Amino acid sequence: MLKIKTFRSIITPAVGARLAGYGPDNISNGVHDDLLLSGIAFNDGRTKALLLSYDLIGMDRPLILELRTRAAKLLSLKATSIIVACTHTHSGPHSRSGSKKTLRDVKYSKWLIGRTLEALEGVFSGMEPVEVYRHSVNVSENINRRVLLPGNRFAYLPDEKHLKPVADGVTDPELGMLFFMSRRTGKNLASIINYSAHPLASQRRGGKSLKITSDYPGALRKTVEKKLGGFCVFTTGACGDLHPYDYEGGFRKMENLGRRLGLKVSGSLSRVLKTEACRIKNPEVETRVIKVPLAVNTEKKKHLMPLFENRKTEAGEVVFLRIGDVCFAGVPGELLAEPGLEIKWNSPFKKTYILYNSTGYLSYMPHANAFVNGGYEADTSQLRQFETFKLVNRVVREFKKWKLS
Repeated sequence: MLKIKTFRSIITPAVGARLAGYGPDNISNGVHDDLLLSGIAFNDGRTKALLLSYDLIGMDRPLILELRTRAAKLLSLKATSIIVACTHTHSGPHSRSGSKKTLRDVKYSKWLIGRTLEALEGVFSGMEPVEVYRHSVNVSENINRRVLLPGNRFAYLPDEKHLKPVADGVTDPELGMLFFMSRRTGKNLASIINYSAHPLASQRRGGKSLKITSDYPGALRKTVEKKLGGFCVFTTGACGDLHPYDYEGGFRKMENLGRRLGLKVSGSLSRVLKTEACRIKNPEVETRVIKVPLAVNTEKKKHLMPLFENRKTEAGEVVFLRIGDVCFAGVPGELLAEPGLEIKWNSPFKKTYILYNSTGYLSYMPHANAFVNGGYEADTSQLRQFETFKLVNRVVREFKKWKLS
């Protein structure tokens, strides 16, 4: 019988922290809403696992490894049983090293690990037996920021907002939901929500906000918890080239987006409960580390990713959390929508969801054709042209090893 326990901790940095948004010099001047660590502990008597979702832009792999190692020692479980995900808000601290001008905030990182360990105290005691239900709906609240014009000219939507009416790139509209219903009370105890859109609804170029915020995932969580009770964990899907449709629109539009998505979730529960619960044998976790060849180390690439300077390969970890006939696949960076959809389309599970920036940060992970047309994602990627395709294939090969019934 599956049991869970939820936990949460505020991880907001001090005002004055640099924001991991548009460049190195965005200094925060206030807090709109707190950044959170939201998590769920799973235990069925055989397998223990943790899902930790951070309102952060991402994490360097060394930080993730240290966090998992210390948490595993505290809780006496395998480090590979701890799954990390980052929502990718651009209005939080520098928790990864994106360039020589945006190095990871080491002081904050140390504080974050301590904060996480505090939140994990006693997470496997007083757990609640649950039944699990899944559901999804398609919601057109995102837009592909890569715009191809006649002659295959690439345009980057944030820089050319007037092209928004003709932006027709691939999107993933699926709003995924997993509900954990208490066997004791019948009430919603927790939910995991997954959607693919950069949390970039609040910050605005030019007259941008410099306030710390979790962006629309925070507004979504508040709406779900208010309407359904229980506890909401938000995870971001493969959104490397996806923005909210009303991107960079300010706090009002940000909160409206979170509310609309949250109402879609809360409005789904009554229909979900009329279906059969997921067949849960036991939660399972698998992780695989593969060597990923890096792109030729041009001076531009060295500047962008100092952690990979003079390195020919880097570890790329993929992690899998299976809960019944649903599987979450964690990837090491910013996977674009198209390869994320390839993983979903080739999955044997009823539902599959990507955990964005989950196991490290290998930069953008574009499909091969993005390198042909160029643009921001391909130009800044540390990967060679076909490495994302190889990673997608590795994920699908791992899917085949699961015994599904």
